Amino acid sequence: MSLVASRDSSREKIGRADGLLVADGRFGDSGAIGERNVARFVLGLQLLARKDARHPDALRRLSLLSREQLLPLLGDPVLRNAFEDDMAKLENGHSGALGLAELAARLPLDPDGLGPCERMATPHVRPWPEHGPAWLWTEMSPADRVPGDLSARLRRLYDGSIEGGPAADPVIPTPEMCRALTRGADLLTRLLPQVGPSVLRHVSVVGFTRGESADGPLQSLSGGDPLPSAILMAPERLDDPWTAAETLLHEGVHLKLFDALRSGALLKDADLSVPIPWRQTQWRLVRVLVALHFYVHMLVFQEAARHADDTLRAEFGDPPSGEVIDAVSPDTEAARNGTYGSSLERARYLAEYALGLPEGRLTADGRRFLSWLLDALHLVHEDSGITPPTGVAGVAPAQPPAVPEGVVVRRTACAMARPLPERGELLVVNTDTAAMHWLNARSWLIYSLCDGRDVGSVRDEYGRRAGLDSESARTQVDACLSELTAAGLLQ
Repeated sequence: MSLVASRDSSREKIGRADGLLVADGRFGDSGAIGERNVARFVLGLQLLARKDARHPDALRRLSLLSREQLLPLLGDPVLRNAFEDDMAKLENGHSGALGLAELAARLPLDPDGLGPCERMATPHVRPWPEHGPAWLWTEMSPADRVPGDLSARLRRLYDGSIEGGPAADPVIPTPEMCRALTRGADLLTRLLPQVGPSVLRHVSVVGFTRGESADGPLQSLSGGDPLPSAILMAPERLDDPWTAAETLLHEGVHLKLFDALRSGALLKDADLSVPIPWRQTQWRLVRVLVALHFYVHMLVFQEAARHADDTLRAEFGDPPSGEVIDAVSPDTEAARNGTYGSSLERARYLAEYALGLPEGRLTADGRRFLSWLLDALHLVHEDSGITPPTGVAGVAPAQPPAVPEGVVVRRTACAMARPLPERGELLVVNTDTAAMHWLNARSWLIYSLCDGRDVGSVRDEYGRRAGLDSESARTQVDACLSELTAAGLLQ
């Protein structure tokens, strides 16, 4: 094969990997992920309004806002943190005061499309308005129409997001830093025209800081629960556009997965400890999958950078000649043996660990997640040594016992629901446990038929509507009834 043909073949595979990483409706499609999070936010607000005796009307008022009005609130670090904290409290049986209600009672409903924290940023800068509403953490000057303690709350989240506390105040970006960040985002979206915009839309705020972590000077971090929808990075990450683009991808990918996992679990024991050869401390099992998700995206980015065309190189310079990856920790297996110094080595270790999990450790979503990532990896590294599996580390659930035909089934009263008809999904929350359950089109139909009729009638009607024979209808209905009953959604 000629050099030109080989280069064209590589670029075609990179393009396919770029498309594959945004195609999955559960983990890759930012639009679908965003719609699920809006639905979860609305239903959560309605549930909190039921549970909070002080300001229920303020929470209900927020739940009635349009999608366009809700998005800036969902992306606000302080509000999102309060929302997630309140939902966690309800799931753990907490019956005390809830934090979001107090904030909601004092929130203005201005039509400017800005979240409360964003409204304080002076000057107001959006680094990539064509790809999403992210804003820069500049001087935070409390405005007249935001809660007076909002700035203090935001600072507490900033302080708590950096391991051991920050070494300094947030670094206020200069105009040159703002331009460099936008330039990095431009490079990312042109290098990976599907993944780039997809991850940027999950970023609400970018701030700059200097600090120390257990592994050395802080390079960058994504907020997660402590500082939702936010990226913090060292100003030096802006010195080279390729480094800036890589940093935005790295942390944006984490924020995207954070949002995706709000509508499903990958594991049945996320807290299992896993030895990591290049780190001194073990990781939780869920972090293994989060890291694998990042490394697969990074490997696609690296291949795209290696095959960048002359136009990009002329505009942004040549990409780094070698891989830049965080150093292995001292006194580890990797440090002693000179191993695990590349993204591919680390991805291989994490993938093989996940593939070797005991049967049933991964959920159905977890098996799908792993297969999806390995398919993308295989496109750019056929020689990775990891074969994309057809059925990953898990088995089909055991057949539930048949439910007698004469048993009457009825939806419980302790449930609220929000449909996503364009996605064929129904979100249901158990108001007693605050647990959210996502029903696909099949489960939604069966759930809707549980209106006081007997099981035999549910099977017959489901089979008629789905065009199934009686045995297939029985199998699907019985499995779904078992899940809905376990979730406390059926009597």
